[in-house]
Amino acid sequence: MITADYCVYCQIWEKEIGEIYPKTDISENFPLERIKLDAYSISDESNNNETKITPTFVFFRENEEIGRIIGYSSAEMFWWQVDEILDRD
Repeated sequence: MITADYCVYCQIWEKEIGEIYPKTDISENFPLERIKLDAYSISDESNNNETKITPTFVFFRENEEIGRIIGYSSAEMFWWQVDEILDRD
């Protein structure tokens, strides 16, 4: 999870799903790691061509990205997107 302290949607995700996620079967194969996005990460001076939108959830299997969720709108949509990523693999 790419997150930022100032991100309102990250805070909503934490409130609605943050405590639930580690208790799910999904977390056994896809443990949550929070990576903080900072001012340097999003500055024009950095060479970071990756995401600058928080929250972004990136799913890996065997060191290969299998999908990502950009943004957060609701718990229902989040779980649907997770299922879509895991079903297509």
